[in-house]
Amino acid sequence: MLPVNTRRSRQVLGAALTLSLAVAACSKPAPDAMAGPQAVQVQVQELQPGTFEESSDFVGALEAEQRIELKPEVEGRVTQVLADSGSAVAKGQPVVQLSTNQVQSEVAANQAAAQAAGFGRNAAQAQVDAAQAELARAQADVELAAADFGRTERLVGAGALSRQELDNAQNQLNVAQAAQRQASENVRAAQAQLQQALSTFEQAQAQVDVSQADVGFKQVLAPVAGFLGDVSLKVGDYVQAGDTLATITQNSALLLRIQVPTTRASQLRTGIPVELLSPDTGEPLATGSVSFISPEVDGEGQSILVKARFPNEAGNLRDGQFVRARLIWSTTATLLVPTVAVTRIAGQSFVFVATDQPQEDGKTLRVATQRPVQLGPIQGGNYQVIEGLEAGDEVIVTNILQLQDGRPIDPEAQASATPSPD
Repeated sequence: MLPVNTRRSRQVLGAALTLSLAVAACSKPAPDAMAGPQAVQVQVQELQPGTFEESSDFVGALEAEQRIELKPEVEGRVTQVLADSGSAVAKGQPVVQLSTNQVQSEVAANQAAAQAAGFGRNAAQAQVDAAQAELARAQADVELAAADFGRTERLVGAGALSRQELDNAQNQLNVAQAAQRQASENVRAAQAQLQQALSTFEQAQAQVDVSQADVGFKQVLAPVAGFLGDVSLKVGDYVQAGDTLATITQNSALLLRIQVPTTRASQLRTGIPVELLSPDTGEPLATGSVSFISPEVDGEGQSILVKARFPNEAGNLRDGQFVRARLIWSTTATLLVPTVAVTRIAGQSFVFVATDQPQEDGKTLRVATQRPVQLGPIQGGNYQVIEGLEAGDEVIVTNILQLQDGRPIDPEAQASATPSPD
C-alpha cells in the first residue's frame, strides 16, 4: 500500500491532466465555425422610379347616355312582336305591330266622305262658274241697254222719236241693271257655297290623313338605335296610347354617378381620371374621366354629384349597374418598395438590401444589409419610399425572417425591375 501523500499526488496529477485535455479540446476550432454562416437563398428586386397615385375609391351607379321608353301613339291589340328582348335594333326598325282592322275601316269611311266632299266641291265650283257666266251676260245686257238708252235720248231730243220710246229704253236699262245685281248676288252666294264645300273637303281629307297616319302608328318603330330591354308583351295584349312597351338603351358610352364628399371639393375638376375596378380582382376594367360636377351640394349627405364618362364598345357594362370606381386625384413620380420587403422593429421600418462586401482575399461577398427607411402610404402591394432607398438598390423580397445584417445571401433571378402601381 502506497503512503497517503503519494496517493494524493497522483490524484492531483490526474485532475490536472484531465483539465489540460478539456482546455485543449475547447480551444480547437469547430469545422462549421471555420466555414462561416451559410448563404441564404433570396430573391431581389431592383428599384426603379415609378408613380404613386393619390386616389379614393367609391361605389357608383352607371347610367346610359340615352335611354328612351318605347310607347305607341295609338291604342290597339298586339298582333306581332317583331324584335326579341335584349336584341340590337336600328333607328326606325319595327318592334311591335298593332291590329289595323278598325283603323282601316276608318280610313275607308273617311276616304268615302272625302270623295263625297270632293263631289260637292266640284258642284259648287260649277255653280260659281255658271253664276259668273250669268253675271257676264247681265253686264253685257246692261251695257247694251245703256247704249240704246243714250241713242234714244238723243233722238228724242232731236224730235225724231217720241217720249214713249225714251221711257221704253229707260225701262229696258232698269231691267238689265236689276238682272246684273241679281247675277252678282248669285255669284257671291255660289262662291260662299264653294268655300263651304272646300272647307268640308279639306276636313274630310284631313280625317283621311289622320286615319292613314294611325295605320302607320299601328307599327311601333324604334326612335333610336340601341339595345331593346325586356319585352313582356304577348300577341293579343291590348295597349293604350302612351303605355310603355319596352326600353331602348344606348350602351356605347355610360356615365358613372359618384357622390364625392365636400371635403374633396377643392380637388374636383373636369378631366380627372376615373377607373372602373373589377369587384373580384380590383384590376381596372375601363378608364374614363370626370365630365360633370354638380354646382349644388347634397345637404343631407354633404356630398357633390360627379359624373364620369366611360366608353363601352365591348358592351360588358350595363345601364343601372353598381360598380367600384377609383378617382385619381394626382400622380407623383417616386420609388415604390414591395410591402413584403419591409420589417418593423420598435416602430422603425427596415428593408434588407443586397450589397457587395469586400473580402481579405480580394473577392466580394453578397450580403444582406439592413437599412432603415421612411415610407409613405400603401398603393396596392407597395409602399411609397420617402427616404432611405435609391433607384437601382436591390431590395430583398423573400426569406426576410432568415436574414440579419451582414448575412451572406445567394440571390435568385431578379423580379420585375419596376413594381406595378396596382
